Amino acid sequence: MIIDFHTHIYPDPVAAKILPAAKRKLKVEVPGTGSPGDLRHMMQAAEIARSVLLPLAKGREDVSSLNDWIFSVSKECRELTAFGAVHPFMKDMEAELDRLAAQGVKGVKMMPLLQEVYPDDPRCSRLYEALIERKMILVTHAGRDPLDRQEVFGTPERFARTVECYPKLKVVLAHLGGLRMWDEVREHLLTAGGNVYFDTAYVSFYMGPEEMAELIRDIGPKRVIFGSDYPWEEPGRAAQIIAHLELEKAEREAVLWKNASMLLD
Repeated sequence: MIIDFHTHIYPDPVAAKILPAAKRKLKVEVPGTGSPGDLRHMMQAAEIARSVLLPLAKGREDVSSLNDWIFSVSKECRELTAFGAVHPFMKDMEAELDRLAAQGVKGVKMMPLLQEVYPDDPRCSRLYEALIERKMILVTHAGRDPLDRQEVFGTPERFARTVECYPKLKVVLAHLGGLRMWDEVREHLLTAGGNVYFDTAYVSFYMGPEEMAELIRDIGPKRVIFGSDYPWEEPGRAAQIIAHLELEKAEREAVLWKNASMLLD
């Protein structure tokens, strides 16, 4: 079995706008269309049993409507599990989290790079405390992106300070803790507490199988979760890379589905 903990889908008008722009600006291939149907087709081809949908809200006012759309998709497709969008500084954040929790949503997605938020900003404490109180998971982008932007908001060092201050916060740091910043991951995050997990989304474009397996072993396979980053990566390709890493069979199973299954209860 395989569980993909890191996927994105978009309403058709949004996908038609952002995916071609990303191809031009980021100069990356985009194998998926970003539609729910295309994601399900790729899941079936790769024998992926479940995918977690991570909505991305740039502004504070976008959150609730985006969550409504994600809910509507997941209700029609049982193999898709919706997480919620959140902005740390949004108005009525606690009410939105209560609304998510009432619908059985297990966690939310934060995007420091897109939202221009430093995770160790004291103003984020409101979000972290609310998630701890509701026993919800925080999934967050960590590290750089394909562009060499001058400012990196979610650095491994900043996340290390965050999780030290909030040891009860259950958090999944995308891209093995910091895309294109893995030396800093080793320096700052290897000693993070047991509530800190790391997903594998999109890392295969920047590191080879040997390097990836080494970092997974350094982190500890029980804290690593498979993610593809669909539509930016083909889920089947990403899963095959993990399946062929030089890890023990039990370690590969932990990464491909057991750790995610535990988090999703």
